[in-house]
This record gives sequence, structure tokens and C-alpha cells, in this order.
Amino acid sequence: MASESSVDDLEEKLEETPVNKATEKERARLKSKIAKLKEKQRKAQKGTGDTSGYAVRKRGDATAALVGFPSVGKSSLLSALTNADPETGAYEFTTLDVEPGTLQHRGANIQVLDVPGLIGGAAQGRGDGTQVLSVVRNADLVVEVFDPEEMRVEKLEDELRDAGIRMDATPPDVTVEEKESGGISVSSRGELDEDTIRQMARNEGYVNANVVVREPVDSVDRLVDGFAGNRRYMPSLRLVNKSDGLSDTEKKDFREDGFLPVSAETGENLDVLRDRVFDGLNLIRVYMKRRGEVDREEPLILREGETVEDALGELPGDMAERFKSARVTGESSDFPEQKVGKSHELMDEDVLSLNLKRV
Repeated sequence: MASESSVDDLEEKLEETPVNKATEKERARLKSKIAKLKEKQRKAQKGTGDTSGYAVRKRGDATAALVGFPSVGKSSLLSALTNADPETGAYEFTTLDVEPGTLQHRGANIQVLDVPGLIGGAAQGRGDGTQVLSVVRNADLVVEVFDPEEMRVEKLEDELRDAGIRMDATPPDVTVEEKESGGISVSSRGELDEDTIRQMARNEGYVNANVVVREPVDSVDRLVDGFAGNRRYMPSLRLVNKSDGLSDTEKKDFREDGFLPVSAETGENLDVLRDRVFDGLNLIRVYMKRRGEVDREEPLILREGETVEDALGELPGDMAERFKSARVTGESSDFPEQKVGKSHELMDEDVLSLNLKRV
């Protein structure tokens, strides 16, 4: 029987524990301990060692990070997509620092980061992995890059998961409110047993608390994330680079599995990739109308769901203070030149004109 002194020991014990209703609480306990121990290791590694080259200031309208194991061609992709000129070569560990570039697309300036290739155990600090993954956590989009000859998808995504990165998911709708007495009360819409949830709360150090699970949680892992509260939820793209060496059938198979075949060498599908990066970042373009003229050359770049008030916050000067009303033409309006207020939600390629108070 495995001890519980390390992550490996706990994972071995979890592997030995059958999956059924009777073992639900025990598996929940083990998964909670594994998550806490991995987080402790990650924090212990964070900030240790030489971090030169890893402090990257976010610039532009949004940031995408190219992530992968060594020799998948991230540096070549960065050169093909942006104005950067990183050193490239057909050997491992060409990129030793984070290399930034700017992708100019649909009027947006998107910062693209080529981070050093990860190795196994990166989330626990191997190969400066903790510092590299902290850069990824600070981005807005994860772009996973794979070599078709060595598709280590599960391994890469395990490293990202161990770093607290959750791709293409929303945060669990779980709240915990501490109270002075009364033990742990649970209100849950999920399938997990209330005693299991109560035990997980105790594992997290709660003695008296109200735990409310507002979504139908049926996964211990997701509940662990809900208690942790420090996960990073990010959209992602999956690329297979070096597609110039693939047959049409192989490319079709990769597409059906959710991967975009691209080639930094020939430029294949790079236009598609640029569109997907823009869309994956949930960016929208808003064209400003001034003195009857619509400026379509330099749109205002916002995020999906943002409003006229958010647009005002991006505009120079004192426009927010002088705002009286606005008129919108486009997908978000019911008719051309619809009069709207600050709370109006804008959509891609809306035309916005402002009515401002005179100074």
C-alpha cells in the first residue's frame, strides 16, 4: 500500500482506488490532497532561480502565448505571424527567453509570445518551467503547438493543468462563506454526495462554512477547482505545425480531431490561424464616426460583451465625463443610428458616434 508523503505516492494510491459510489469520498480526499500538494510545490518553485527573460510586459490589445515542447517550431511560427525575428534552428531549446512579437490583424495589435519549450515536470519547476508557465498564465489565449511526428498532447496539457491553467472552461459556480459556528452546511445542485463536499471543505481547512454549489457538478476535480479559487481559465487553440510534410488525409484527420494544420515554412493556413487568434481572444472592432465620417482604418478594439462605457474608457481625453448619449449602427442596434446609453453592449463592426457636452 502506498504511503501519502508525496504526489507520486498519492497518485499511486488514487490509481489503486476503484471508481464507484462507495469510494467517492476517499477519491475526493486523495484528489484534494494531490491538488494542494502540487500547488504548494508550484508556489515553492515560483520565484526561485534566474528569472531573467521571463518578465514580459503585456502590450497591445491582447496577448497570445505559443506553448509546446522543444522543437515544435514555435519560433518559426512567431517569425511568420509577427514582426519578431527570433533565432530559429532545427534543434532543441533554441528559445531560451520569452520572445515577443506583434500580430497586426483586423486593426488589432496582438502580442504573441514564444515561450521556451517545456519539459516533463515543468509545473514543478524543471527547466525553469514554473517561470515559463507563469508567463502563460498571464496571457489571454493559449496556443498549443505540436509536432506531427510526436503528438504529446496529454503530456503538455497535464503540465498546463498542474500549473493551474484550465483551458476552454468556465470557473465552477461554487462559493464558500465562512461563519462563526454551526459546522459546514452544503447546498448543492450536483450529483456529488453532500458528505463528500463537506469532507472536501474540511480538507481545505474550513470548520464552519456555508458551501453553495450552483451548477450540476458531477466531478471531484471541478469541485477541487471551485474550492481552490486560484485557477486561470483561458481559451485555447491547438496547432499541428510542419503541415507541409503531411498528406491530405493526415491533415483531414488532424482537423477532425480539433487541430489546425499549419506550416511556418510554406505559410499554409496562417491566414486561418490569424483569424482564429483574433476570434479566440473574443475581440471586436468598433468604428468611430466623427463629423459624419466613419474611421474604418483604426477601429477601437474591445472584448465581446463590452459596452459603450467600456469604449469611453479606451478613448482619449475627457469623453467619459462629457458623454451625453451615443448612436450605434450595426449588429447590436435595432435600426441604424439607434440612440443608446452607456450600458449598451457593442458587437463586432458596430459604428459608434458620440454626443458630447460642450466644454
